[in-house]
Amino acid sequence: MATKLDLYRPDRSRRPYWLGLLIAVDQLANAALGGYVDETLSSRAHREGWRQAERLIDGLFWWDRQGEIRHCELAFYGELVREHFPPAAAPDPLPAGV
Repeated sequence: MATKLDLYRPDRSRRPYWLGLLIAVDQLANAALGGYVDETLSSRAHREGWRQAERLIDGLFWWDRQGEIRHCELAFYGELVREHFPPAAAPDPLPAGV
């Protein structure tokens, strides 16, 4: 049976400079709130099960989705598949179903 992670399509293209800066500010805010330093608030909201925060963030980023997978879940899956690693430093992909 396919999971949502199986349906997820990673985007390994290089992000624009301004988007990288916004992600860095997001990660700083997450770290300041006691989260992991390399995780965004969106990913954390999904991982921690913060349903109200996840609904709010998904509403703000309503256009960022892949089918039924919305923004926060996309951010979480991006962390799982290490989408943010540069190509030369990217580790082996995770096995299917993880």
